[in-house]
Amino acid sequence: MSKIKKAVIFSLCMFFSVAGLKAQRDIREVEFEEFLQHVLAHNLELIIEQYEVSAAEAALVASRVFEDPELEMIFPPFEDDEFSGFPRNIEFELEVPVELFGKRRNRIRQARAEKYASEARLDDFLRFLRAEAATTFIEVLASQRIIDRMDLTLEQLNQLMEINQALFEAGEIGEVDLMQTRLEARNFEAELFDELAGFSELMGEVYFLMGGITSDSLVFAGELELQQPVVDYQALREQTLENRSDIRAARRDVEASEYAMRLARSERLPDISLIAGYHNEGAMRPSPGFRAVYAGLVIPLKFSGFNRGEFQLSRVEFEQSQTGLEAVLLDAEAGLRSAWEKFLLQNRKRMLFTETILEDAERVRDAIVYSYQRGDVSLLEVLEAQRTLNEVYMNYYETLSQHAGSIIELSKVSGQWFVEF
Repeated sequence: MSKIKKAVIFSLCMFFSVAGLKAQRDIREVEFEEFLQHVLAHNLELIIEQYEVSAAEAALVASRVFEDPELEMIFPPFEDDEFSGFPRNIEFELEVPVELFGKRRNRIRQARAEKYASEARLDDFLRFLRAEAATTFIEVLASQRIIDRMDLTLEQLNQLMEINQALFEAGEIGEVDLMQTRLEARNFEAELFDELAGFSELMGEVYFLMGGITSDSLVFAGELELQQPVVDYQALREQTLENRSDIRAARRDVEASEYAMRLARSERLPDISLIAGYHNEGAMRPSPGFRAVYAGLVIPLKFSGFNRGEFQLSRVEFEQSQTGLEAVLLDAEAGLRSAWEKFLLQNRKRMLFTETILEDAERVRDAIVYSYQRGDVSLLEVLEAQRTLNEVYMNYYETLSQHAGSIIELSKVSGQWFVEF
């Protein structure tokens, strides 16, 4: 994350903290598609990236221009006694430059390839932006559920503290047990504040993605568990290596570098200029004047063309772009294999956590609390059961979040969108 982005997020977090102290804003539920569309329409970094495409389109238009002709005109002097005896001359000459050896054609093809590369890079930016938006959405959903669960756990600890207060007043437990319960509740409440602080920072990232601060408080609505994509690895690999946006951009870069190399080679050869003119010259009496229409050809002696430096530089850049394409292909294939294996592992891990595990943990905790009230178990067993229940829920939410993250990562690496809430 850049320093500027961190500063903006920190400023947003400070704003939210102050605003939350001043007034409670209206709450609005937002589903993923609405959030994603808002990000794609208002994200500032995306808008900046779109200017690159506009600049490439302008460069393509500029590459089509022809060199400007030159018109030279010579008129006789105004009537004046000082020049009254001199002959009066009129001359017009038009010089039209003509580019040869495919210079203009290669320049246009290079600009067109660069435009296509810029469009592919914009698609690649969108690939990352969608994945970042989906990841942030999942993180917010998980954080909302964790905070809700921690609120409930704190309420249960406070209830346990009230039970212990009654038992202490009845003389059934000692003061140490009461203090232990109070310490457990206050320590857990401190953890809840830490989670709320992290959630505030996370919402700062949300508003940065959205390109602005909304007038109401957002609550993300949806399930943590994404729909399981059905996909074959070999087919996905072929599609990735053929269509992923950064690979398309790298191929266009190779194409642009090749045309740039051809242009540099042709630039070593001279262009010509066509000349056409008219000359009307008076004469000193009694000699006659004369008129003439002429045409000509200008061929510059381009000794600079013997210097191969510019062409060698373009050739190196062409070879560099080819190596860059190979690197992008390798990175795509390696990243896809890693994302696919992680996706399979997260699927297996997800199968370990079901609603039954949560229900079992709830029943165990309730049973131990009931036994504690009857004096059958110790306070430490109750607190341990409470911690276990909380950890089971935290692991459950983390597993769902990681499973969703593996699907998002597979979407980002492959360039195929599998995210469905």
